[in-house]
Amino acid sequence: MEILRRIDKGYRLIEQAKDKSERLMNVESIKRLKHELDLILKEENAIRVQVDQARTGLLIKEKQLSDVDRQLLSILEKLYESEHQNSKILQELKKQETILKDKKINLEDEIMKEFYIIEKFSKELNLFKSKYNKVEKQYNSKKISQHEKVAYLEDKIKLMEKKIRKLRKSADPDLLRLYDKKRQTMKVVFTRAENGVCEICHMTLSTSLIEKVENCSEIIECDCCNRILYLEEIKDNDETL
Repeated sequence: MEILRRIDKGYRLIEQAKDKSERLMNVESIKRLKHELDLILKEENAIRVQVDQARTGLLIKEKQLSDVDRQLLSILEKLYESEHQNSKILQELKKQETILKDKKINLEDEIMKEFYIIEKFSKELNLFKSKYNKVEKQYNSKKISQHEKVAYLEDKIKLMEKKIRKLRKSADPDLLRLYDKKRQTMKVVFTRAENGVCEICHMTLSTSLIEKVENCSEIIECDCCNRILYLEEIKDNDETL
């Protein structure tokens, strides 16, 4: 019976260690930093989309400006060739030249605006990058610290599992089978009989039942909750069994 209780204690310690490990990896500070990183990345990506759109617009306007320059050059050549010809043709060419020059000025203004927009967004991206790196450093530092604690717990779990395997080899096979069967359906297999009462279900235990528990010669179950009864806690300070 003592071996079963030590095995049970080992399983409970493993569960506690696993719960603690899970909590360590889900602490609020890590979740907050991760959320902050996601938000920064989301905003950064939105700015990158605007930068890409501005660059695309810039390329289109630069191509339009190049086309206007070619058209102006063609007009100038025609003006030179038509200098001593019909004044009507000259007027029409001059009109086209004026329109193209106005269009060129507008395109150059728009191109400058696109440059300013790209420069503005580029500065914002640098700020976001700096902010992201700062938060990421905090996040990684926190994760490393937590991972070290988790790694320590995982080592303790492995040690407990090793000790449990050793204890199971020395346990009575029939009692072990009964314990394993109960453990499949119960989170808590053992319950203390304190002052004649089951500590889990608070059922009052008969005197004869208490006496059987005192003898410790066999497994005695609570008549109400069917958990295995014991009187005293295991007297050792080894939290790893």
